[in-house]
Amino acid sequence: MREQVKDALDIAPQEVSKAIEGVLHVASGKYDKLPDLMRDAGSILMRASRKLTTTQIVLAVSVLAVGVIVVATAMNENHRHEHQE
Repeated sequence: MREQVKDALDIAPQEVSKAIEGVLHVASGKYDKLPDLMRDAGSILMRASRKLTTTQIVLAVSVLAVGVIVVATAMNENHRHEHQE
């Protein structure tokens, strides 16, 4: 089963682990890693989109957009708190 999914999506485990590592970096406050995270997540999404329906693609992009908004909001609040102190 695992091999079938890997073959169907053509996504290497290293790509997924790199994206997860990027999420952990950004979540821990290393916002300079955000462009790398977006690139890695976008690459995975593009490869996965070959096998997804239009609705699934729209939902995946929406989830990605919400994630970016949450991170950007957290960055903005953190930036404000740093300048107030």
